[in-house]
Amino acid sequence: MQKRTTATAPIAAVEPETRAGLDQQSTQLVGYLETLFRRLLLNRKLADDPQIEISREEIRAMLLLESGERLTMSNLAESLGVPLSTATHTVDRLVAKGLVERNRSEEDRRVVEVKMSDYGSQLQQTFRDNRKIVARSWLEPLSGAERELFLQLMAKITLLAKPGPEDSR
Repeated sequence: MQKRTTATAPIAAVEPETRAGLDQQSTQLVGYLETLFRRLLLNRKLADDPQIEISREEIRAMLLLESGERLTMSNLAESLGVPLSTATHTVDRLVAKGLVERNRSEEDRRVVEVKMSDYGSQLQQTFRDNRKIVARSWLEPLSGAERELFLQLMAKITLLAKPGPEDSR
């Protein structure tokens, strides 16, 4: 059985109440996240990892369509916070990749609706499964108590974190 060693980065002793301390800890957190994401993107290759180019806007649209419900192009554009023409170009690219379907509304032929295709849903599930593998790799080196603490802190951050500058429209 291999001995597991845990490498810990030096933690700066700063007062979290001070702005300078919070700024320093924020920089430290960004460094850790960048290291984790660099490892994920550059060093990890999953067997079922699909090789498909998807832009940030396309990912955002797919997240909105993930529920399986049809959205009108107007609702999609509004939810993305972009003009209708930008949403249309995004959907054009997703349709060309086979990830979403676009149809005219049965009730009003002037209305265009989009929904995730079967392939798009399968791809979303593959991404979800891959994220679970990554999550497991993050949690595995921790003790049970450390995992519980980490998950409690992530829940708190998820609940209380304020949107970033580009999200605060």
